[in-house]
Amino acid sequence: MCLTIVPVKVMIVAMTIWAPDIRDREGPIYKALADALAEAVERGELGPGDGLPTHRALARQLGVTVGTVSRGYAEAERRGLIVGEVGRGTFIRGVRSGAWGVGLQEEEDGQLVDLSHNFPEVTVGEGRILAETLRVLADEPDHTHLLGYQRFSGSARQREAGAQLIRRTGLEAGGDRVLVCAGAQHALNVIFGTLTRPGDLVLTESLTYPGVKALAQILNLRLRGLPMDELGLTPEALERVCTAEEVRALYLVPTIQNPTCSIMPEERRRRIAAIAERHGVLVVEDDVHGFLLEETPLPLSAFAREHACYIASTGKSIAPALRISYVLAPERLVERLDAGVRATVWMASPLTAEIAALWIRDGKVDEILEGKRAATRERQRIFEEIMGSFDYSTHPAAIHVWLRLPEPWRSDDFVEQARHRGVLITGAESFAVGRDVAPHAVRICIGAPASAETLRRGLETLREILEGRSEPCCSVV
Repeated sequence: MCLTIVPVKVMIVAMTIWAPDIRDREGPIYKALADALAEAVERGELGPGDGLPTHRALARQLGVTVGTVSRGYAEAERRGLIVGEVGRGTFIRGVRSGAWGVGLQEEEDGQLVDLSHNFPEVTVGEGRILAETLRVLADEPDHTHLLGYQRFSGSARQREAGAQLIRRTGLEAGGDRVLVCAGAQHALNVIFGTLTRPGDLVLTESLTYPGVKALAQILNLRLRGLPMDELGLTPEALERVCTAEEVRALYLVPTIQNPTCSIMPEERRRRIAAIAERHGVLVVEDDVHGFLLEETPLPLSAFAREHACYIASTGKSIAPALRISYVLAPERLVERLDAGVRATVWMASPLTAEIAALWIRDGKVDEILEGKRAATRERQRIFEEIMGSFDYSTHPAAIHVWLRLPEPWRSDDFVEQARHRGVLITGAESFAVGRDVAPHAVRICIGAPASAETLRRGLETLREILEGRSEPCCSVV
């Protein structure tokens, strides 16, 4: 382990001491803060990937309330200037043009290679298919149904399209049990916001999707991570907790788990479902990656039909910007969840929900998935070529890789060194539920970069760091 003095700019970002002078600015303070951020970016004082102070730290520096800083950051994010990442902080964005992606940071003209956003490459094919679909919609004589209010959980044909997609997995699904939501994160918000109460115990894998951690904090749920092995969550750990305590829900990702890429075998799915049913635990199954597989495993929800909410999404498998997901719920819960959709967004966008439904019904989904799978195989090949000598877990259909770091690297040090070298990745701490459970590992998203060349450049940088051409270091003030 060496001791290295990092450049002044990196030290400033790490210490989060940037503070604008907003004393003489007119208008609301929060807008003045957003304006100052924009000007700092324009002058080059802040660049893509630079970290910003925490809300509390900046509030102290400016002598304002934390709420004022939060509104200022929200305004800056609305303008596309910054992005907040759960467990990591707030950063200046580098916006990639010409693709469906929000706030992506890319290595162009000295900017960053963003390997931290987990979605598959958006290819030219989707743009062509979207243009064709919009022409079909334009030929319809009346679009009133796409401009007005509709049923909170989607129109009958949109819900039936969701059921059609879900039935591909082997689940029995009718449109009367499906709700259309505005993306998988919204689906989770609806399920947990409607079916849990503050203080309820919710179980997850010990490493889980950070969005659930953030949601649990907002809803004041007690989140507890359970031990995992190479096949995912262990049934024995689930049985122990359910026997000893009252558990409200279990959230898990059995297929291409985020972040470890494990796929739970059917026998274990059956065991976990049986435990959940016996103890009256609601299963929330997140299957956003499942459709990237050519042969989809039978979801865990198939073995706990009356105790499971199953989530399918267009974000990872079809097109992120559609922001459409489908929840298959037990009949007894549909009405309550329908009210949850109304209370959060009223309804998902009828236009994007209709586009997704059309793609499912006319087979365009198959064309898109075929392209996604081919692109993912190629990116997996590139990763193997460059990083194959290291210890990692993935799957041929996975759009991310779980890299276990060699000695003496710690995940937070490696993430910081990679950022310093211009590559964004996500450390294990962002996924860990509980203290002292994060391994020394990082998630690398191979689908997000705009091109294979950009991915290759980022991976080569990571390999250089691991091979010792950049050594572990720490900042010194």
